[in-house]
Amino acid sequence: MVFNTRFALAEDYDLCQSQIDEYQNNGHILLRNVIPESEIAELRTAVLRTHEALKDEEEDFQKAFRITQNLWEINDTVRAHVLSKRYAGIAAKLLGCRDVRIYHDLTFFKEGLGKGKPTPWHQDGHYWPLDTEGCITLWVPLIDCPVDMGPMSFVSGSHLNKNAEHLPISDESDEYIRNLVEKENLSVAPAQHMKAGDATFHSCWTYHAAASNTTDRTRIAFAIAYYDADAKVVPRSRTRWSCGHGEESCGSLSS
Repeated sequence: MVFNTRFALAEDYDLCQSQIDEYQNNGHILLRNVIPESEIAELRTAVLRTHEALKDEEEDFQKAFRITQNLWEINDTVRAHVLSKRYAGIAAKLLGCRDVRIYHDLTFFKEGLGKGKPTPWHQDGHYWPLDTEGCITLWVPLIDCPVDMGPMSFVSGSHLNKNAEHLPISDESDEYIRNLVEKENLSVAPAQHMKAGDATFHSCWTYHAAASNTTDRTRIAFAIAYYDADAKVVPRSRTRWSCGHGEESCGSLSS
């Protein structure tokens, strides 16, 4: 089964230049059918089982979402997806680099019936100890994710600055970025309906947030973070969610 999954995930995703330009201009993009439809159910089952196996390490951020990290280390199906040439190839092309490395993978489960609170506006780059602007996250729902389930919104063009770099994800970062959006008349790209297997890609410097999940189902989402393979790790005291390994390189543009 894993062999078949790896074969399917070796196939290139058809990415055009206009999509690359859109990402580089806006710092985010929604791509349809990134995970092949035939692979979604198996990955969802693997993620759910592995998340449960890591339950003792689960973090619950202010009831906004529940995360576990680095599932690829203990589950072969998850590993096949995290190390896939298909996803890494997209990341490398969007970043415009020769190759990417994996920072980490994460689950993002947001409870339904309003129990999954809004995710504050923030910049992921606060946590990334890297000397590069070339960092990107693939975020994919493993079930259909309507707008009222809490997919992400983005501030277009915000990846070009680090105005909120000093703030961890918090009510303070949310208020700070909301004020910036209003004061500077920044463009907010609202959340869109996503089918299972659709994926957003966003820079670690793009302001992003998610609304509460008001449906009757838990939002089951999975993410893989990548960075330019030529980047170097720099010392930084911010440790939460900064546990990437960086020893796996994949997705070369020449592959």
